[in-house]
Amino acid sequence: MAGIQLSGLVSGLDTQSIISQLIAAESAPRTRMTFQQAAATKRQSLLQELNTKVTALKNASDDLKSAGTWLDTQKVTSSDDSKVGVTRTAGAPPGGYDVAVTQLASAERRTYDYQPPAADGPLTIYEADGTTVRTTVDLKAGATVDDAVAAINSKADSKLFAVNVNGDLVLAAKDTGVSSAFSVTGAGTQIERVAGQDAQFSIGTTSYTRSTNVVDDALPGVTLTLKAKTGADPVGITIGGPGPDKDGVVAKVKAFVDAYNALVTTARADLSEERVPTAANSLDAQKGTLHGDSGISGMLSSLRASVAAAVPGLTGTLTSLADIGVSTGAANSGSTINQDAVDGKLTFDSAKLTAALDSNPLGVRTLLGGIPDTPGFAQGFTDVIGPYQGTGGIFDERIQSAGKDLTRIKDQLDAFDQRMSAKQDYLQKQFTALESALQQSQSMQSSLVGYLGQSAGS
Repeated sequence: MAGIQLSGLVSGLDTQSIISQLIAAESAPRTRMTFQQAAATKRQSLLQELNTKVTALKNASDDLKSAGTWLDTQKVTSSDDSKVGVTRTAGAPPGGYDVAVTQLASAERRTYDYQPPAADGPLTIYEADGTTVRTTVDLKAGATVDDAVAAINSKADSKLFAVNVNGDLVLAAKDTGVSSAFSVTGAGTQIERVAGQDAQFSIGTTSYTRSTNVVDDALPGVTLTLKAKTGADPVGITIGGPGPDKDGVVAKVKAFVDAYNALVTTARADLSEERVPTAANSLDAQKGTLHGDSGISGMLSSLRASVAAAVPGLTGTLTSLADIGVSTGAANSGSTINQDAVDGKLTFDSAKLTAALDSNPLGVRTLLGGIPDTPGFAQGFTDVIGPYQGTGGIFDERIQSAGKDLTRIKDQLDAFDQRMSAKQDYLQKQFTALESALQQSQSMQSSLVGYLGQSAGS
């Protein structure tokens, strides 16, 4: 309330204390509303967390059927990557290949006893024929070797690297091979030349010569990176047969299991947290806001049934996730209860999935839903989890509903606070009026007593 507030100077009453107690007595409903606000805030937060985990699980399920997961790949390896590196760039002929490197490609290098020019003039760089000018580099009179290095390196068309080595100007071709040859005038006296050379290697009984150590046209679909001479022992290159990336598929299934278990863990924690019957504070009011929630319980039951069920229409040895190592496991082992299995969490036997991919990759792909226009697990799982996820989904609607509750409670609190403020102002005015009346009464009494005293003495 605005203005200075004083206790009763005339009545002797502690008016501020009285007003505070009256307001506190009428503020009990506000405490209930703040508890409702705390509960609604917590409920909205928990629903948002569940919605995030549902979305992550939906995305992980979609990855199981994604075309990218099932693209044909080939594993290509080198028995000694320190000598010959290998990268698959396209479809390659499966098999084993021996690569022997007898010579690496190197760049032409020339060293000059650099002397500063006496006058302004060009440093001229020629192609391998020694007559065709590649480019010119303008140098000022007295230019140092560092000046020349900077000027050459700034010219992209020089195709050279320039370095100051103990005062000598060293130039090296950016390209490798015999064709990297060049010559220079205006750089001083040449004191060394190391000619560029081509790479020489063989694949099996076929010999090759290339100007670079990165070779992409000797073995179809494969780029070889020659790093060192192989000596008497060639490097073995192994190209596997085409098929899905087994490690990638295993990783996608594991990601699905992890996302599923993360959702189950969070949902079970929300469902099991008990309410506090008589909350004493906001923290108590926030507990158990989703305890026993039928919607969440129903979702978990539906998801569990989906991961345990056989995919309709499939026959043979691969018809359900359990056939590739994904299941809830046994609920108990002897007298020991497996709480994770009871809660519905999944276990993953990656070795079982790998074995299935080795023996029947098409069957695994069909089971998980990776065959276009052929419904598999992922398609059925999407039908189950889809209604809960995304804008307009069940969780989104409940989050929006909690938001509306928060808005309503805030409006109620604002209205309540306004009423209490007005009530406090009213009481303050009443007590002020009382004090004023008492003061006037006392003043009149004093005047009357004084008057009577004067009359008696006269």
